[in-house]
Amino acid sequence: MPTPLLAQLTQIQQLNNVLKSQQVQQVEQQTLNVYSSNLGYLKAGSILLTIFFLISCVFFMVKTGWLALRIDRVEDVLLKSDMPRKRSIKVWNKIKTHFFAGDDNSLKLALIEADNVLDEALRLAGFRGDNLGERLKQIEESQLANIQEVWEAHKLRNRLVHETDFKLNRNIAEKALTIYEETLKDLGLLD
Repeated sequence: MPTPLLAQLTQIQQLNNVLKSQQVQQVEQQTLNVYSSNLGYLKAGSILLTIFFLISCVFFMVKTGWLALRIDRVEDVLLKSDMPRKRSIKVWNKIKTHFFAGDDNSLKLALIEADNVLDEALRLAGFRGDNLGERLKQIEESQLANIQEVWEAHKLRNRLVHETDFKLNRNIAEKALTIYEETLKDLGLLD
């Protein structure tokens, strides 16, 4: 038979459990009330943060020129505009600036960029392939009179990119750049 002290302790423990569960329920109810009363503020804060991040993304796309480049390309395709020609002239002027800077790195950069311009021009002209080499394989001499010279210029570019110890001669670089320029003129992208 349980002692009266043990019975009292059991009753106290049961009462304590009931009080704790009531306290927990009160805390849960208070927490729910706080969140439900502030739910509008939370939604507004979330919306403001979303708008801030969207504006930041657009700002950085504009600031870096990424957006303008994409818009130009969409206009080229949809409007069949004269934008590729304008963009090619603008890029070609940068290439010439690099070339006339005179140092080896600028010469290399000029040739690599000239190769990229030709690659994009052929891609826009409808030649398929993952890179310029694949596009050049599709071109015959009847389509591009100096195709063999273009191949040589492209091979020079590949050596620049893949051979770290390759020394570029200014005369060879000038000849390759002239080939790229003539080809872009033949394609109607330069004057």
